[in-house]
Parts: sequence; structure tokens; C-alpha cells
Amino acid sequence: MAGRGKELGFVERNGVISLKEQLARTALRNVRLKGHTYVELREDNKKVIFFCVLCLSPCYSDSVLHDHLRGHLHKQMYEAAKATLLKENPFPFNDGMLFFHSEDGVERRVVPSNGAGNGNCLAIVPFEGNESENEFSSEGSLDLGQGDEGVDVGDLVIPDVLCKDKVSDLEVREVGVGKISVRYWDKDKGSKGIKKIWCEWLGKNGSVDDDMISYHDFAVVSFAFDFDLGRKGVLDELQDFLSSSSRLEIEGNKKGKKRKSPSDTDLSESLSNQEESSGEESGNSNSKNLLDVYDDKSLQLRLVPDKYTRKEIRTRQRLASERVCDICQHKMLPGKNVATLLNMKTGRIVCSSRNLNGAFHVFHISCLVHWILLCESEVYTKQLVGPEPKRRSRRKKGAKSKKVDEDVKKQIYSAFCPECQGTGIELDGDELEKPTVSLSEMFKYKMKASDGHKEYIKAPELLQNCSTGFHFPSQSEEAMQENVSPLKLLRFYHAVE
Repeated sequence: MAGRGKELGFVERNGVISLKEQLARTALRNVRLKGHTYVELREDNKKVIFFCVLCLSPCYSDSVLHDHLRGHLHKQMYEAAKATLLKENPFPFNDGMLFFHSEDGVERRVVPSNGAGNGNCLAIVPFEGNESENEFSSEGSLDLGQGDEGVDVGDLVIPDVLCKDKVSDLEVREVGVGKISVRYWDKDKGSKGIKKIWCEWLGKNGSVDDDMISYHDFAVVSFAFDFDLGRKGVLDELQDFLSSSSRLEIEGNKKGKKRKSPSDTDLSESLSNQEESSGEESGNSNSKNLLDVYDDKSLQLRLVPDKYTRKEIRTRQRLASERVCDICQHKMLPGKNVATLLNMKTGRIVCSSRNLNGAFHVFHISCLVHWILLCESEVYTKQLVGPEPKRRSRRKKGAKSKKVDEDVKKQIYSAFCPECQGTGIELDGDELEKPTVSLSEMFKYKMKASDGHKEYIKAPELLQNCSTGFHFPSQSEEAMQENVSPLKLLRFYHAVE
């Protein structure tokens, strides 16, 4: 796993920074001045620890950190990073899994939202300091003209996106562009296959040597992660649970002719006050009352006296705060960069074709880039191999034709959401897109992506710019010719907060 701690970043308590945290920041500053920009601070059981993003290794003291940086494993990862991630033009993202760069020099801390925020929802605020967990924010856009088809590039407005518990338009700014390329082999017997595929970061001012390279039909949209991103907040679920459980409790007390305790009276009055309002004011007042309940522990105990109810609340809060990336199964950290896919032909988030409420799935941005590369490798492999020749057969089709149809469904023909398999196509009415790849096949694809990236770390493509990708080593010892071909240009956007 990516760390044994909570991986929640820093929580500032009463505006006071502890002495241990100050010492840790000083040690971190000294380590980064030596070139270890991939080391950051995280919190593990209310204790500040060091974390090496290159190796995904937690270090619980500065001495352990120095031992790790001198270790054999870290040296191997560092040599690989020098050829992929530690170049002059790095990926301007920080997802806590692979990317660790930020363009601004402002240290940012993860702190609880004050006032109108959920106790589980953390916000990014600037903190005056030198270096720590940085977060990307885009101030400009990249003008690259127009793609082959679909919407114009540059700053975009994506319609019908669930943001902060309501469906609205989402404004995004273009961050830069990456170039997807492939190295393929060609044997003497005519067989072909992919050896490596990668995404090279060109950046905002990146120049494209070949004007014939087309833009990808999909783009990456990044966000600063919080627990309710892309879905309805946990407060709505807790509100329904509180209302149902409290009604059952009150009805049980009436049937048993039990005398209500003061706490029960307060609870019923609170719920009745919430139910009196209607329409839009009702939703706002309910959310506000629930926020007040969870922000004040004494009030929470007074309004929620039942032990089972309190346990259920804590369970739902914990589950909501432990969202993992469906591609790598590692936690997504508050404030770090996560991303979703945008269909550039329709101008809609890919998950929009799988639901009608604007919800969408997010993943580590590096994991999503790898998923796009995997989809491209599957599509390009079909182009290299070509269609299989049809064989004449006198047998009846029957079960055989069904098997062929199932094999066709398992194949990947374009990029799609790795969790819901949405592609963002436009559908009529309330019709929803149906998934085509089975869960077992999806698991195999994700394992293939993980193994391919591990091999790429061992033998990366030597490029001028930063890159990440896959390596699929050939098991054959036959003589083969290798060629490199650029495939597509991949756009990156960042949501405007």
C-alpha cells in the first residue's frame, strides 16, 4: 500500500503548529535543498512523518528518512526518475502517487473548513512557509488551435457537472499537452507488437514537431481532491439515516408508553424543525443544521443520544473519508490532484452517459494517464495486427457466434471511465450507456497497466522531456526491427475553483 497512515495531510489544531512539526519542516526543507523534491510530510495517527513519493515509503523520523535515501531501493528508483520525472519540464501535478511537482512556491496545508464546511471536507489554504505539500493551480491557458473534431480547445465550460451538491456548469482551464508515442517491433515473419508506449509532457509552450499528429478524442480534467468530489455529500446520507432512525425510536417509545428523555425531546424538535421547511430552503437549512451537529461534539451527543446511531454515523464518516482510486486501489489524499476524463467530441464528462445526476468518478491523475495509455495500446495493437482472416466453416454458428460476440465485448475500442465504463456519448432521453467489459477483464487490464509501468521504470524511454508509460518486454529472442511512432496529443485541464 502507499502508506500505513491516514494519509490525510496536515490538520492545524487551533492555529498552533507544534514544535515537532516545526522541526519536521526544517528537516524537510534541508532535504529538499539537496534535491529530494519528492519527499513530503504527511500525518500518521496524529504524528507528522516523512513520505518518499518515488518509493511510496513512509519514514517515521529524520534518521529513518536519511537511511532510506541512502538505501539500495531508493537509489534504483531515483535513477529511473532521473530519466522520467526529474527533468527540466516536469508534469505540473502532485497526486501523491507518482507526480510530486507544483509550479507555485507556496506551501499549502490541509485544514478543516471553518464555518460552512463539513467536518470531513478539507480545504486548501495558503500557509506562509518555504516548502511542503504544494498544490497546482493554473493561471493561464494554452492556445493550440482546434482539434480534429468536437469542441474548441482553450478554456472550456463543461455542462451538467455535480459540484458542491448541485448540478452546474464547470469551468476548466487548459494546463498543457502531452504527446503519446509508441515503440513497436516488427519481426521478419511479419508479426508486430508494442514494446513501449508513453506520454511525454510538452507543457504550456511545448512545440509539436509534426502538425499531422491529431489530438486525442478525450482529455484529462484535474481537481484538488476532497471527499465529496464528484458525488453527493455524506451529509445527505447521514440526514436520511438520522431522520429514519429517530422516527423509529420515537414510534417505539410511543408504543411502549415510555416517557421521553430531554435528549429525545431535543432530537424530535430538531428533526421536526428540519421537516417543517420545504423546497430549496429545506435543503439548505438541513445541511446547515447537520453541519452544526458534526462541528460541535457536545451538540452531536445531545441531538444523537442513541449509541447505535452514533456508531453508524462514525462508520459512514469513516467510509466517506477513505475513498480509493479504482485503478491502483490506493487512497486519494485531500488537496492532491485527481482527475476524470472529458469527451472532447461531446464536451461532456465520460461518466455523464452512465448517470443523470452529474456525478463522476475521479482517480489519481497519473493512474488516469496510465489508463489512457493502456486503452491506446489495445487500440493500436489491433491496428498493427489487423483483422483476423475469416475461415469458412460448414458448422452451424449457434454457440460459436455467441462466443465471438462475448470476445468482441471484452475488447477496448476507445478510452472510457475505468470505474463505470462511461464514454460521455450523447444519448436520447433517460437512456444510459451500458458497460461492455466484464469486471474480471477490467481487473486483468488494471493488472496489465500496473505491471507495464513497473517494467517502464526499469527500462524507460530516453526522452528530452518528462514521461510516464509502459514497457511490454518481448519473450522472443528472434531478430526484430523497432520503430517509434507518435500517436496523439493529450490535453490536460484543471478545474477553476
